[in-house]
Amino acid sequence: MPVFGALSRGLSRNAEQGRLARRLGAGICLFAACLASASLAREPDPPSDPCRRPEAGSAAAEPQDLRSNDGVLSVDLALFNSKQPDGSTRYCYVTPDGAPSPTLRVEPGDQLILRLRNKLVDVAAAAASADDSHDPAAPIAGPICVRKKQADACASGAMTPISTNLHFHGMMVPPICHQDDVIKTSIQPDDPPFEYRMQIPADQPPGLYWYHPHIHGFSKVQVLGGASGALIVEGIERANRAVSGLPERVLIIRDQELLNPDAPPAKSEPVVPKNLVDNDGTQSIPAPVSASRRRTCRSTLYRCPTRTIRPPR
Repeated sequence: MPVFGALSRGLSRNAEQGRLARRLGAGICLFAACLASASLAREPDPPSDPCRRPEAGSAAAEPQDLRSNDGVLSVDLALFNSKQPDGSTRYCYVTPDGAPSPTLRVEPGDQLILRLRNKLVDVAAAAASADDSHDPAAPIAGPICVRKKQADACASGAMTPISTNLHFHGMMVPPICHQDDVIKTSIQPDDPPFEYRMQIPADQPPGLYWYHPHIHGFSKVQVLGGASGALIVEGIERANRAVSGLPERVLIIRDQELLNPDAPPAKSEPVVPKNLVDNDGTQSIPAPVSASRRRTCRSTLYRCPTRTIRPPR
């Protein structure tokens, strides 16, 4: 009888230990699952100032080149904004690896696939519209200017300080959703990444174009805040054999909103020396090492003239 009693107590202890082990294992699994779920749900934190710029007087690096491969250029971009100590607001496109406003390079006939994520935040400076008399807290009056959330970004039409979209300036692509529509297409910060997918026409002239937001009433603050980038259709050397084989430099010149718009104008403007201006009106700059081909885009609200900047002869 004592033997059976001891055996019974041993079996009872083993059963209890087994139950504890199973409970502990279930708890560990649940804890691990929660950690994994939280890790998957949380996006990486953005940098403290995603729209940081080179310090005054420092060298400005060329934008990162993103080139098509086997007829396709696939790009992920996020649009950020950040308020600066001087009260201004900067806007910028950023790649997943943190590169600002990359230069997109395609060939005629290529396919461009661009996924845009809206990461704008509602800061006071971003609420100013193109019309100073307009209440910045309300959408601009109009039949499609609404704040109501639409499930389909193609039909949204919302025009607010934190809405955005993309326009491919100068490109011969259809003005339809997922290509180059800027009337009804409006992407909000809580929308999933919006995919632009377009075929570059085979007869698209080679040269320098640019991409930028085009939300009516709010394009001004976004573009002047820095939201723009170069789009190059390759093949200019076939149109102008003189530039074939030259190294290339890309320079994007962006206008900026004045911090003191009511200040009196300057009495004189800087004068470009005559020896730095060619007969055709294009500007030359010294080239201390070797000749190079430069693409210069002034990405302003109204135009983006393409000029050839040549080293002096």
